[in-house]
Order: sequence, then C-alpha cells, then structure tokens
Amino acid sequence: MSSKVKLICMTFDGDYVTERPTFDTIDEAWEYANDLGSKWYFYPFYFVTTESGKTVKDAPELLAHLKGVRVKEVSRHFAEVAATPEAQGVDAEQFAFMV
Repeated sequence: MSSKVKLICMTFDGDYVTERPTFDTIDEAWEYANDLGSKWYFYPFYFVTTESGKTVKDAPELLAHLKGVRVKEVSRHFAEVAATPEAQGVDAEQFAFMV
C-alpha cells in the first residue's frame, strides 16, 4: 500500500500554498511542478510532502537536506534566512545555498 503525496510551493519568507491534486508518486508531483508556469516567480521553491502535508518527503537537489523535516520548520527557517541582510535581493538559487 503506497501513500499519496502532495506538492507545496514556498516563497522566500516561508509562506506556502498546497497544490490541489494529490499524487500517487513523487515523480507525478514533480511532473506537475514542471508545468506550473509563472507560479515559480512568486513561489520559487517546491517540495513534495507526505499526504498529510506535514513533512517534506522530497526536495530539489540544493535543498535535499530538508527531506524528512516538518514543513513548519522549513517555513520558519526560510523566514529566518529571508530576514537576514545577506538575503536581500538574492535570486532563488543563491537563497537555496543560504538555506
């Protein structure tokens, strides 16, 4: 029995939205993420979560260390990093390195 997964999209300051569909596999969630279009501009960080949406199940390569971490903790950490002077004006890749 496999559990379903969800996809969340997060901002630099840790706000996030959960995409509506649930997915049968992690790969399906990433395929969906690849087709989100301009949403990446406002929510540039995507994470696959458990079906409950509480824990990161998969993450982009630069953020792979966040796998298994609670979404609330990831959100809080993003907000902390975003509030630092060094994070002002950086792009998504630079920010990911800071996280």
